[in-house]
Amino acid sequence: MHPKVSSLLNKLLTKFSSKQKKVMPSYLITGASRGIGLSIVEELLKQDDTFVIATARNIAGSSGLEALTAKFSKDRLALVPLDVSSQESIDAAVKATGDLLPKGLDNLILNAGVHHQPLCSFDDIDFDKLADELKFNTEYPIRTVRSFLPLIRAGEGKKIVFMTSELGSVEMAGILPGLTNAYSIAKAAFNMVARKYGGLLKFEGINVVALHPGWVKTEIGSGIEGWMATYAPQIKQMTPEESAAGCVKVIQAAKLEDATSFWNDKGEKKPW
Repeated sequence: MHPKVSSLLNKLLTKFSSKQKKVMPSYLITGASRGIGLSIVEELLKQDDTFVIATARNIAGSSGLEALTAKFSKDRLALVPLDVSSQESIDAAVKATGDLLPKGLDNLILNAGVHHQPLCSFDDIDFDKLADELKFNTEYPIRTVRSFLPLIRAGEGKKIVFMTSELGSVEMAGILPGLTNAYSIAKAAFNMVARKYGGLLKFEGINVVALHPGWVKTEIGSGIEGWMATYAPQIKQMTPEESAAGCVKVIQAAKLEDATSFWNDKGEKKPW
């Protein structure tokens, strides 16, 4: 073989081999059947070098996820059932994720949430519903994080994202009085889980991010439109797609030195 041809062939083989060895950054999103979670999945899949695991309690009931599976191959998108209220379901999802990602998970995005009492006064709070919101924002994320943590430790990205709300900010609590009392209490607890976990995990090189996606047109974001129009008309409601585009940029840009910071979808730091 001519030396020039041989040299060219070796370069092509080396280039092909390096591409083959490149591992796409991986993302697992909870609560991805609709709303912000589904839009984050869609936004991540717009990038050619991502592998996304979309999880939800009822995978089969999501027309959005069904449409995405018809569009993207299994080496770009995987669907895994996950009910964050069930340790058995969490364990099964961890096993499935480990089978898909034997070298670890890069990014865990905790997006699953509930919002039972949007405009309920303290006099009228349903305590059973409040207890459920508190469990959803304390017990369930702790269960989820500690179960997936071995995979995050093994991955390269080492990020855990808490999709939260500025309504859980203690400093900002007096700005919107009377709005989402129960939800705000639950999100303040969620923020504390993120803050405490982040303070611990940063010493292992794991970046914990708390992220406010804005006021978004979703099932959770609905029910307060009239209140917002009257008392906070300056705050505009976004589409899930608009929110997801900003959130993905923040997630991917977040650095370890900013671990435990509280961001919004525009990359601005929010007060705790």
